Amino acid sequence: MSGAKQSRPKGTQDFLPPQSEDRRRVEEVARRLSRLYGYREVMTPMFEHTEVFVKSSGDASDIVTKEMYEFRDRADRSLTLRPEGTPGVVRALLEGGLRGSSRVFYVGSYFRYGRPQKGRYREFGQYGVEAVGEASPLTDAELIILGDQFYHDLGVADCRTLVNSIGCRECRPQYREKLVGFLGEHRDELCEDCRLRIDRNPLRVFDCKNESCQQVLADAPSPSNHLCDACEEHFATVRYALDRAGMQYELADRLVRGLDYYNRTVFEYVSDRLGAQDSLGGGGRYDYLVEEFGGPPTPAAGFALGLERTMLAMLEPARPERRHLAFVVWMTPDERDEALEQLAKLRAAGIAARMDFDATKPKRQFKSADAVGAACCVVIGPDEVARGVYALKDMATGEQSEVPTNMIVPEVRALFRD
Repeated sequence: MSGAKQSRPKGTQDFLPPQSEDRRRVEEVARRLSRLYGYREVMTPMFEHTEVFVKSSGDASDIVTKEMYEFRDRADRSLTLRPEGTPGVVRALLEGGLRGSSRVFYVGSYFRYGRPQKGRYREFGQYGVEAVGEASPLTDAELIILGDQFYHDLGVADCRTLVNSIGCRECRPQYREKLVGFLGEHRDELCEDCRLRIDRNPLRVFDCKNESCQQVLADAPSPSNHLCDACEEHFATVRYALDRAGMQYELADRLVRGLDYYNRTVFEYVSDRLGAQDSLGGGGRYDYLVEEFGGPPTPAAGFALGLERTMLAMLEPARPERRHLAFVVWMTPDERDEALEQLAKLRAAGIAARMDFDATKPKRQFKSADAVGAACCVVIGPDEVARGVYALKDMATGEQSEVPTNMIVPEVRALFRD
């Protein structure tokens, strides 16, 4: 009796070629740009002590109350699959002896339990950067520009950048009091989640997608209109730097982002190609988080961008008809050893190459080359070997030429360049 057919867990996805190659390209752009801006890669564990995320996200946040994959290990310790990147990075920097400023980036998988929908999965890829130890508003502006360049380089043509300031410890308490008063007057018009947020974290009501809540919030006081002088100056410098760089952005006075640790500058990237859930990713300044983790007062800012949502918003990638892959074909068993030697030479020269070890007939080998989309075939036959040449077949055009055996590598490279 055969076993039952297996399927992937709900909220996860497989990346098979060529989608896996698209995903890798997104990651390569992230790494290239991060290094261009002076960031170095950091890698943290897939799971942390649960307190790391409770401390950073807030015990009333949706991440903590609804979305975390929390479990107990055999020693009864509470651990959680990482739902976001920043807390683990901050913990790692402090544990590693944070000194001065640190610019780091990361690319990896993260986990949140939620209702799967277009572009939102329970396991999802994220690209993030963190500038820890930098207080300047110019850092905020540079981060916003870096994220915009990431989307531009990947062909997300309709990406829009939203920017706001939500104040600091000095000015936010007064704003919070005004917002709580306003929400209290409209409590009955709000959804259940927003009624709970009034006392726990009132700014989070702005994240609600409920239509009736959005109608109420249209008249709510906005954080950007209640900034202290220092926050006003900081935000003005951010906008000035963006303007000088020619960066296109929109002021969004209801934008707060969904995590408790943000202060001052917040920003988000959105795309209409994603529908109602239009956020590609975003970030902001978090000047108090390092201190919350037991470190010294340390300014910081960063962002996190969703890889799957980025891929959904990208224009359909233009893929070459043929892969940069050379396929070595032998005509008779007498040439097989020489074919294996040529295969090794191509790979030693950095050229992707393969053979069909199971096929004995040339016709089947050519079919295999065509099936995997090889750009060319290096054909080794008895007559060619006797004359010191191989046949090089362009699989896109079908044209075939004879090439001296010592010129195969440069000729294949030239064909790939074309």
